[in-house]
Amino acid sequence: MSLTSKELNYLIWRYFQETGYDLTAYTFDRQSQCSKYENNLNDEIIDKIEPGCLIDLVQKGILYTIAETEAKNDNDYTLLGALVQKDLEDSNLKYQIKENGNNVNEHENEIHKEEKEEEDVKMDDIPTEEPLEVKTIVPEITFPPSLTCDWHPSSEAFAYGKSDGNAIITAIKDGQLVESVEISHPSLLNIKNEINFVSWSPMGNLLITAGAFGELRAWSPDGRLKNIANTMEELNQVKTNIITNILWSQSGKFVVTIDSENQITIWDGLTLSLVRQIKNENENDSTNAISTACWLGDDKFAISSSLNHDIKLYDIKKPPSGKNFEFQYIGTLVGHSNNITLMKLNPVSKLLATCSDFDYQIRIWNSSSTQPSLDLNIKTESNKIHSSPIIELNWLPYVDKNYLLSISMEGILNIWDGESGEALKSCEIFKDKVFDQDRDMLVFNSSVSPNGKLLAVGDDYGKISIWDLNFENYTNQDKSYIKCLATYTPEIKEETEEEKQPSVGLCDLKWDHESKKLIGSYIGLDSVVIYST
Repeated sequence: MSLTSKELNYLIWRYFQETGYDLTAYTFDRQSQCSKYENNLNDEIIDKIEPGCLIDLVQKGILYTIAETEAKNDNDYTLLGALVQKDLEDSNLKYQIKENGNNVNEHENEIHKEEKEEEDVKMDDIPTEEPLEVKTIVPEITFPPSLTCDWHPSSEAFAYGKSDGNAIITAIKDGQLVESVEISHPSLLNIKNEINFVSWSPMGNLLITAGAFGELRAWSPDGRLKNIANTMEELNQVKTNIITNILWSQSGKFVVTIDSENQITIWDGLTLSLVRQIKNENENDSTNAISTACWLGDDKFAISSSLNHDIKLYDIKKPPSGKNFEFQYIGTLVGHSNNITLMKLNPVSKLLATCSDFDYQIRIWNSSSTQPSLDLNIKTESNKIHSSPIIELNWLPYVDKNYLLSISMEGILNIWDGESGEALKSCEIFKDKVFDQDRDMLVFNSSVSPNGKLLAVGDDYGKISIWDLNFENYTNQDKSYIKCLATYTPEIKEETEEEKQPSVGLCDLKWDHESKKLIGSYIGLDSVVIYST
């Protein structure tokens, strides 16, 4: 048995690709031409080469060399000896290999047996996780059907938008809704101006509501109109232009909106005045559509387009003598091979997580590198890979750890270590006993509480389930175990031939700033406020 230099180069090239060193792999292949090993004659061999084969081969080689060194009683100080000597010295068990290299000292076997028995006793002492009774939630507060909702960042007030063009700002006191005020978007061109997005600024001094035709309105917390803006250049255009996302910078200095025309617009966060609009030069060219954006700081943001699947980074600057903001290009991140749909920044470590709904690839970028530092959602023994659109991508708010949560539409939940790429938790939530196993279900909504300890999931049947993410306190060591704490199932009337029911569904989920209350916005049913404790 032998390994040629070309075959070794091929394994190294495969290793570079698997670990995300795309540029290194490309350069190495240009010099070694190792990719030519992938030809029809070698198809059978290549099919048997699994990911991580080079590391596995090196590890086996090290173990063989250690065994050979012990068998020969070779005390020469070599590079390998320097690497493994400490492990040999620290090991509680040293195999005494005889001349044939196969027989182990019987005394060591006895030690092995005693330690194994002691280990079994210790494992028996570990308490298993007691199955908790899942609480059935009865909503504390109900309010009219709504399309969208958002909590005030520092009080018990919230806002919700309705399909009739009106939004409500209301507050909770002693478990009841009080001091409600109605705000509205008038109908345009005889088209219902339903409010599909409401968003409070981080300081809570401004509420933005979004209606049809890309119309935005800014309101004070008491419902006074502050400004009206529009993402469409001509208001008499017949087609609607829906706002699909509103993203505030960390202090609320700027706000970004993304619309159904794949335009990104940057607004002044205090006045809602236009700062800059980024859109396609050719409206008919959908291949260059801007897909998503993310704030990297108060003056820095990232956008991704569907043309090159890259991420462009910009800095917003205001000249001392000028009135207009300037946009300075500061770099590009390249690594995705399909359209990026979500981007989330860890505000502490500044790691950026991105994902694609086309190949379900998740990448984590380090601010000190222009190459992806980690490629997640790769099949291993400890995780279940996402194979459907990713609904949620969110950093859990740990101060000294980088934990990333991802949920896909089929109900796969993963919690990743953002530094090592290891899947700390990996499960299929719809296999829990709280769900009907006789029907297929999909995740439509999800929301992580601000303290990072709770997760709310809404499925395509309108059911809301609340999960315990404080997994570090679990005594159960099963990586697939995530506690379901409570569920809310709305009462949906069965549709009859005589009486057609309106469309029913869960539109939005939002936690309050204390992680104690959850809003579920329903269309066709009463919306609800759920208390987590």
